[in-house]
Amino acid sequence: MKEGLLIGGGLIIAGLALELSVGQVKWETFAWPVNGYVFGSFLILVATVFLLRKKVYAFQFIGTYQAAIPAMVYAVLLTIIMGLTRQKAGGTWLNDMLSFWPFVLIYVYITVILGAVTLKRLYQIVNRQSSNRKWFDLPFLLNHLGLFLALTTATLGNADMQRLKMITAVGEPEWRALDANGAVKEMPLAIELKRFIMETYDNGSPKRFASEIQILTKTKKNIETVVDVNKPYEVDGWKIYQYGYDTQRGADSQISILELVSDPWLPLVYTGIFMMLAGTVLLVLYTRWRMKRLLPIGVLLVVALAIVSHLIPVFRSNLVPALQSPWFYPHILVYIVCYSLMGVAAVIAIYGLIRRPLPSYISPLTSSIVYIGLIFMTFGMMFGAFWAKEAWGHYWSWDPKETWAAITWLSYLVYVHYRLLPRHKERLALCMLIISFALLQMCWWGINYLPSAQGSSVHTYQTN
Repeated sequence: MKEGLLIGGGLIIAGLALELSVGQVKWETFAWPVNGYVFGSFLILVATVFLLRKKVYAFQFIGTYQAAIPAMVYAVLLTIIMGLTRQKAGGTWLNDMLSFWPFVLIYVYITVILGAVTLKRLYQIVNRQSSNRKWFDLPFLLNHLGLFLALTTATLGNADMQRLKMITAVGEPEWRALDANGAVKEMPLAIELKRFIMETYDNGSPKRFASEIQILTKTKKNIETVVDVNKPYEVDGWKIYQYGYDTQRGADSQISILELVSDPWLPLVYTGIFMMLAGTVLLVLYTRWRMKRLLPIGVLLVVALAIVSHLIPVFRSNLVPALQSPWFYPHILVYIVCYSLMGVAAVIAIYGLIRRPLPSYISPLTSSIVYIGLIFMTFGMMFGAFWAKEAWGHYWSWDPKETWAAITWLSYLVYVHYRLLPRHKERLALCMLIISFALLQMCWWGINYLPSAQGSSVHTYQTN
């Protein structure tokens, strides 16, 4: 563990040296074909680390829990800093963590560990050297390889993603759009607004707003369609989203603001996410025996869900258009189950720390609860990614809410991996649970009070 902490500390120092000498990471330089070369080189690097693991001690160490746990701890700490500071593209140091060298190097290191561990397990399976839990190998591979693929392709593919705003007016074809810096881009298609559609609730708040448009492309002519919030239209590699309108005129708006998104690396990213989804489903089957042991808690959770669905305003309110998505209820419900389970685990952990000596049943019980809670948390994150892609054009944009979701997920992963160490300390593991649950509170409701999230989070809604 000390070696792992030293390696992570060394990467942070190296990152600070790079920040001072060459400046921030310039992600725009990774546009195609550079990112393709980098991706290929990175795969070769991971393969080299695996193949030379028996000859180079450092490479052998990379595939161990002692390397993974400190790396994730550093990632949690750096991401907490990101969650506490207002982020802005082009900001300096801690205000633009995505371009901050220490942050980038730690996550690259984690990705190398992911790749090396995946190849190691795959080698064991092929050579029949895997553990006695061979039925656990497939979900392990799907989760680790899926996360590796999603992290690498999402990061490198971001340089090729285009997100442009187009202001369309009734009866006026428009082929120009604006990028994030306000620069004008000529598009390979033209869009004409035929009619802006708006429906309201009885109190006048928006129930639905959409645009009836006509699209002219180089390959097809006169495509007529309606673009709704959460219902984008895809044509020639571009997804067209309903973004905004003239709020002063409301239903009488003669303009509509559309967002056009091109994301050529999306199939690879989605492949990784779907692999994780499949692996998580298999983990549900793996943990079915744990669920039998937790049947009483499950009954309490069902009761809690019924109460929550009745009391929480968002379940019985007039939903704003952004919340009218088929992913809304699955995303919310699995997170409620997750939060409930993690809350139970935290209470049991506190009880275990108070009791001396530590009751023997505490650690196995909390471990079972957290495994199941982490499964639901993973489902929630993936459902949220699908929802975000359909609503805002990006599956993960490091919004403050998403940042704290990543912090919480990583912190519980630290606990799960630490519990797998042969010589782990039970009381330290219980302390990790309590800390993780405190971080979960920040993700759940504490974020609403953070200055870093005020006015910058899309996860703030008004319900009626």
